Amino acid sequence: MISTTKMATQTKTNERELIQRKVQRRIAGQYLNHLDPDGELVKEFHGDRLSEFKEVDPDLKKKFDKQHSKFYKIESAYSIQNICWLITALGIFYYTDFYRAVLYDSRINRLWFNIGALLIGVNISIAVFLILYLTYIKKVNSDDWERQYPALIPIATAAFILGGIFLSVGLWPVWGPFTPIILFVFFMGFVVTVAMLPNF
Repeated sequence: MISTTKMATQTKTNERELIQRKVQRRIAGQYLNHLDPDGELVKEFHGDRLSEFKEVDPDLKKKFDKQHSKFYKIESAYSIQNICWLITALGIFYYTDFYRAVLYDSRINRLWFNIGALLIGVNISIAVFLILYLTYIKKVNSDDWERQYPALIPIATAAFILGGIFLSVGLWPVWGPFTPIILFVFFMGFVVTVAMLPNF
């Protein structure tokens, strides 16, 4: 009984290693196609093994795609999860009277709140600059943001973290321990709204 289990485990391990080897060969073949399209370098060094890198079994490719399809699925911005975050943020905004509380509630610690709002404004300004101006107007790829403006993303991150802390302290007298939860839900609502915008 134990030897049968060991043999089954060993067989699965061998199949997995075989699939991994074949996939690695396929990836190496794709890399070689880009690096050496004519195949001159490969023929010079490994001419007899070139076909091994260029071909892959179609059944093996289907099996690999089936196993690993979850890693490269692109989800819609209009998923149920995103819509739930948006509805929750709108509901909390409405039922907490957030707008009126921020404008008129005397319990808010205005110094902390104003500094936090300023820092969040810095964060949003950097996001608008990177997303709208650089990506849509200047046509700069998002992979090149850090190369062209290396300080912006760390500044935006620091401004966001500090802004969240300052806003939480400033609004704590109004909602107490629920303040970080409310702010987090608003943040998620903002994120999913931004994710949905380009799809209009």
